[in-house]
Amino acid sequence: MSKEKVNDEILQENLEFTAKYIRENSYNGKFIKYDDFFTEPISLKEEEKEIFFEKLFSNEEYSDISELKGKENRYFYSKKEMTENYAKLLYRIEEKDILNMVADRIRTDSKRYPKTTNSNVFLNEPYNLKKDELAELYKQLSNLDDYKDIKQSVASNGVVCVYSDKFLSQGYADALTELQEVTRVESQ
Repeated sequence: MSKEKVNDEILQENLEFTAKYIRENSYNGKFIKYDDFFTEPISLKEEEKEIFFEKLFSNEEYSDISELKGKENRYFYSKKEMTENYAKLLYRIEEKDILNMVADRIRTDSKRYPKTTNSNVFLNEPYNLKKDELAELYKQLSNLDDYKDIKQSVASNGVVCVYSDKFLSQGYADALTELQEVTRVESQ
């Protein structure tokens, strides 16, 4: 067997292993970062990277593998195992783009569902913000033009929700907040 054929077989094995590894990590809600390709268990060699990534992204068998490019890192995930929205969320966490991360969630909830977003959502996984961080974040949101659409709605029981006035009027948001945080809670 020629050296070239052996190298092709090794490359194919590495691609299959790497795709499986990315899929498994995506299933568990994690990215594979660019640097991870050069350490165990992948252990890609520097001289192999160009052909490796070319094959990874040109082969139909790996078409679910996607890449997000950050300021200082590249993140890989499987679109079969992780939704694009969740990947964007993790990306914003990794890139420490907290303002956009929170605003995206609020705007998505307001537009898609439509619903207001309970502020406590950002205190839990995967956001894990602290109450003081969240309070500071809301101050920043209200002071920046790009986030002027983010508003608060307070239920009669004091629960604070947020919404985007690009997609919900104040009255509709207040009604949704009351329904979510008071009426549904009382009927359970």
